[in-house]
Amino acid sequence: MTIKFTAEQIENEKKLLQKKIFYLLLIVDPETAANYPDVDIVAAFEDLFSDLDGLNEVFEYPTEMVNVAKKLAKALKEFQSESFEFKKYRKLVLDAGSEVMKIGIGGA
Repeated sequence: MTIKFTAEQIENEKKLLQKKIFYLLLIVDPETAANYPDVDIVAAFEDLFSDLDGLNEVFEYPTEMVNVAKKLAKALKEFQSESFEFKKYRKLVLDAGSEVMKIGIGGA
């Protein structure tokens, strides 16, 4: 069964995904992390990976989704590293968020 979405619906989903990705900055940034003391950062990443999995199918497996997932996986690894560097983490998260807007439908 194929479900069709409007271009507006797809753009809205991409913007929502981008916001969820950028939220990963707020909850880790030394300047703002204190505002989110109860957030489980690893769980936030896992929720985002689950969203990516679902959207990957809905968006018909666009190649850009691989880059988003790869950058987020690297950001999580950086966060969990004993030698964590926020600057590296921030770049990976920003790059992943930027990549979201490049996502085409059906690999286009």
